[in-house]
Amino acid sequence: MNKGLKDYINNQKGKKVLIHGLGLNGGGSGSALFFLKNGFNVTITDLKKNNDLLKSIEMLKSFGNKIKFVLGEHREIDFKESNLIVKSPAIRPDNKFIKLAENNGAYITSDIEIFSNICPCPIYALTGSKGKSTTVTAIYEIFKKQSSNAYLGGNITISPLTFYEKLNEKSLVILELSSWQLRDLKNKKFRFKGAAIINLLKDHQNYYSSMKDYLSEKLIITDNQTDDDFIIIPFKDDYIKKVLIKSKAKIFTFDISNKSSDIFYKDKSAYLKNNNIIKLFDENDLNVIGEHMKINMLLAASFCYLAGINIKNIKKGIKQFKGAPYRMELVRTWKGIKFINDTTATIPEAVFYSIKSYKTPIIWIGGGNDKNLDFSIIKKIADIPKKIYLLKGEGTEKMKKYITRDDITESISLEEILTDAVKSAEKGDIILLSPGCTSFGLFQNEFHRGEVFNKFVKSL
Repeated sequence: MNKGLKDYINNQKGKKVLIHGLGLNGGGSGSALFFLKNGFNVTITDLKKNNDLLKSIEMLKSFGNKIKFVLGEHREIDFKESNLIVKSPAIRPDNKFIKLAENNGAYITSDIEIFSNICPCPIYALTGSKGKSTTVTAIYEIFKKQSSNAYLGGNITISPLTFYEKLNEKSLVILELSSWQLRDLKNKKFRFKGAAIINLLKDHQNYYSSMKDYLSEKLIITDNQTDDDFIIIPFKDDYIKKVLIKSKAKIFTFDISNKSSDIFYKDKSAYLKNNNIIKLFDENDLNVIGEHMKINMLLAASFCYLAGINIKNIKKGIKQFKGAPYRMELVRTWKGIKFINDTTATIPEAVFYSIKSYKTPIIWIGGGNDKNLDFSIIKKIADIPKKIYLLKGEGTEKMKKYITRDDITESISLEEILTDAVKSAEKGDIILLSPGCTSFGLFQNEFHRGEVFNKFVKSL
């Protein structure tokens, strides 16, 4: 047991632990497992009921009576009696139960904060609106070429508290962090040896009062950095500006073509300026398509170089990387038809880049609910697909205002849409799930939507 872990456990001894939000994406179950394995009894509360949480409950079943489940409701008594609350990132800090616990002297924490207290090695992290999962997965693939003791966690549905026991001082750890996960670190003890903000696009506008508020939470990733650390940001972004970075870390900028940036492409090769100019890889090394994927790989390679990964391993990782699950994922080719799952495209800009990435005929499946977003960019790609299917929802109604064609098919059933899409598809076509909207109302989350798509496609 490393000193950080030992000290943390000793400091929490005797505390009553409450997991607020078990969920299905690993954070709640990872936190519960951490405390259960280290000898604590745990109360778990979630508004979802048992049947909706079976996947997470299954992970904890071996601990039996060390767990008290309170499902389908939250009870004030549980928050009053607990003095260590592990909060799901989706739960707002002003939640009435969190406030009740704080007023009773409880400490509010998160799985990321706990991990930052016990991790024996430097932690690297990346955030942004879109492209972060693909980029951190590429970084992880490169890390693995350098070390067999490399790990990926965070918002990518892997709690770092599921692998903390395997780490040592030389481990390589990369975390994908959402703005909500970063918000839970504000004014807390943590430090990222290297960090990046890939972009800031209009997202979660049903949640934030302004883009300034959204950015302020992304910038938390730079807190506590020293002059031994680095931060990478876009060279040009509507909201992220170099002058706003208060970190002591060395700041690097990236851009796909601007040579004034520190990281860029020139003559179909990727370069980083750091004292001298370092060639990272050639474009013909890439096994992903699309302009936005080129940006992701540029960022991943430069991030790894600054983290101390050698060029040989960077090139190996870049060559072998073929994408991340649910992000422009080729699920299957069936009778000459390619099925692409891009379910994590939950904003209109992501749909734009996804559709623009392909040269072959596209049957597009989009739509769903809204996060108070601007769908006008859809107008630029609405005429490209040979056929359009839309899942019904508030976002779909806004999206339709920018689609002037009259051959749109709508449904509340993804299976129904896929059945018809397969019938209309021809050899050489792509059936692309790229919603541009949230999944709420029809699915548990975007990953559930992706699972439904994959299950249908694999059953053909």
